[in-house]
Amino acid sequence: MRLKFTSLLSIICILMFQSFCHGQTLIYDGYIKGHKVGEMSVEREINDESTKILVRTHVEAHMIVKITVDFTSESTYMNNKLIIGEAESRTNGHSKSLVHTTLKDGFYEVNNEGKVSRINSSDLVGADYYYFALPGNGESVYALATGKMLNVLKENDNTFYFEHDGKKELHTFSDGVLDKLEISHRLYTITFKRRH
Repeated sequence: MRLKFTSLLSIICILMFQSFCHGQTLIYDGYIKGHKVGEMSVEREINDESTKILVRTHVEAHMIVKITVDFTSESTYMNNKLIIGEAESRTNGHSKSLVHTTLKDGFYEVNNEGKVSRINSSDLVGADYYYFALPGNGESVYALATGKMLNVLKENDNTFYFEHDGKKELHTFSDGVLDKLEISHRLYTITFKRRH
């Protein structure tokens, strides 16, 4: 009898957790000139209080030399507004950048590698939010990786782009979800395509 009660209690707890919290994971394969060079996963967890987004990217490309790039960002939103975010980029295992963003009393504090700055706004939306939703033309979004604002431009109904850290990023959507991301560097273009 006790085992049945414990099992029933466990099932009720699982069902309650699922009703209060649900998630979505998108997986993308990265390509340079048709060769698979990496992977990106984007996880979104929604509960009754907040939305959390975690992005993990690993790219290993063989140009003249082997280059490994890892990027991780984690952000928390409440009422579609960034509350806290952190992003780290690593190249060949060495930290390239670490940016921490926090909503304070009516402004955002940005700590970029120990250099603290302020953004006078109380409702930023990070670019990571738009893996799961279409941005608006001319909308300003926040780049967690650099701590800078980006202006989103519409190329057509399902394609938007912005310039980010000297690179053009082209975002193509399908059914309201990011389907393809093309990042054009000076020497190459990397394309992330969503797995279906």
